Amino acid sequence: MQNDKFAAPPAGFTSAPPQPGYPQPEPAQTYPQPGYPPQGYPQPGGYPQPGYPQPGFVQQGNPPQFYGQGQPPPPVHNYGVMPPHHPPHQDGTTTVVPPTGCFSRNQRNKPQSNAVGAAGLIFISGGMNIAWCIGFRGPIFYSSTLHNYIAWFIAAIIGAVISCFLTNRIPKKFILLFSALLVTIGGVVMGAIRDNGGAVVAASYLDGIGNGLVFAPFVALAGEVSVPYMRGMVTASLEQMCFCIGIFLQIIYTSSWTYSPYTSSSSFTAENLKGILSAIYGLLALGFGAFMCIESPVITLAKGDEPGAIDALRRLQRPYTLTNDTYEQLAEHKRYLAHNKDISTSQSIMQALPAFLRLTYLRAMNALSISYFVIIVLTVAILSNYRGGSATGWLVGFAICRWIGNFISTFIMESVGRKKPLLLGLLVCSCLAFAIGSKYSLYYGMSGVTILLLIFQVFAGMAFVSTSPYLSEAYPLGVKQHFIAFTFIAEMIVFIIVSSARFNIYDGANYFYVVGGLYLFGFLAGIFCLPETRLTTLRGAQEKFNGFINRSF
Repeated sequence: MQNDKFAAPPAGFTSAPPQPGYPQPEPAQTYPQPGYPPQGYPQPGGYPQPGYPQPGFVQQGNPPQFYGQGQPPPPVHNYGVMPPHHPPHQDGTTTVVPPTGCFSRNQRNKPQSNAVGAAGLIFISGGMNIAWCIGFRGPIFYSSTLHNYIAWFIAAIIGAVISCFLTNRIPKKFILLFSALLVTIGGVVMGAIRDNGGAVVAASYLDGIGNGLVFAPFVALAGEVSVPYMRGMVTASLEQMCFCIGIFLQIIYTSSWTYSPYTSSSSFTAENLKGILSAIYGLLALGFGAFMCIESPVITLAKGDEPGAIDALRRLQRPYTLTNDTYEQLAEHKRYLAHNKDISTSQSIMQALPAFLRLTYLRAMNALSISYFVIIVLTVAILSNYRGGSATGWLVGFAICRWIGNFISTFIMESVGRKKPLLLGLLVCSCLAFAIGSKYSLYYGMSGVTILLLIFQVFAGMAFVSTSPYLSEAYPLGVKQHFIAFTFIAEMIVFIIVSSARFNIYDGANYFYVVGGLYLFGFLAGIFCLPETRLTTLRGAQEKFNGFINRSF
């Protein structure tokens, strides 16, 4: 962690004056050096001049101005103003107004999701392995133990622990390429083996370590490369959505797979297909990661490479030219670094603990919503009510419902925020969990339990998507990747505990009563403890997570 000390911002730069909104224009004499743009040219840093649009707005009939079209950009080492040692506090929570037009906004910021998209392919493979571990797998022709089914979770923890020691020491692109290679090798092993439990465990370890290695660095990177009005969708699409797609695919093909009565141990099985798909995702991640991954401009700036940070910001928006928005983002990153520079490691840990407790609780609830016990109850309900005749349809419906919840929450996050879908999902899931517990009875039938479980998955998928942007925003910069990794480790531990526990099929209702109570507590606590960070800068979101009480919506 001592390696995360960040240098002070370069001299010759300042943040905006401490007043609401965007800063006022600087006088012409603030550009005393030769080569600076003449009066009326759009000013770097996002300072508005008469006749030019302010950053974050699209004005009718006034196209954005670009550097590099006829005139050279100003030198990057100085912007004509002097830096304060302490940025104004109130500017950190300034709401950023997004440009109008959903399509144009997405196209303009597409490179931001592309920069982390290769990690999403690795997470799809991870989602398939999670679904395999919790019970969505075909017939197994080899002797297996509990270790076979929790090996991926153990490996993911190992990878997350290793990633803590690599923080800001190795470029994220190299970590991504190494992880993609591990996933590819693991997929090849899984696709090639026949009736070999040891090889399955080895493949699970390779895939799990690859997922654990990239989780913390790329969740943090997704928040740092995104503009404030796209951060929620980029981070949610990267993490929760990709894991959910992997779970979806695994459920679809394993539940639809038909086995002949004469199937032997040498036949091509669903496990082999999972390995082939994982190998494909790993190879695609290698290709996309090599060409599209962009390092964090925040970390690049912290290392003193200001031209590199400007170039990264230029490549993160279309068209790939320097604009006034580029320098406005650079200014905000400098304020973010200055805000974290004077915080010691111990102070960063103390500030991170309240957010860690809240997010760990939510991620644990996410694990409980799609655990091994839930799959057992779903299977029992299908067999009890439908004698297994339509099991494929119900299992496919289960996968679709989970994906629909994720999809809805991901694409409404930047319009309604993070907090409202999360609280709505927790409240409805709590009610549904109590209803499932009350209807669970092997003696009197389990009428309605299957449908309730499918609806439960819709709202569970909706609830926990918000944890992805929260992870990228909540923690101080010096310990951000470490605490993201710790949160991920806690979630994996919950998966291991539930998978290792002995499930009493006659007392299955108790599990849902407990889950319903935990969800209800999460809903009530979330009203008073979770902040709303939509359209805020990283610095503003970090400030909102300080302390436990935050009732803003």
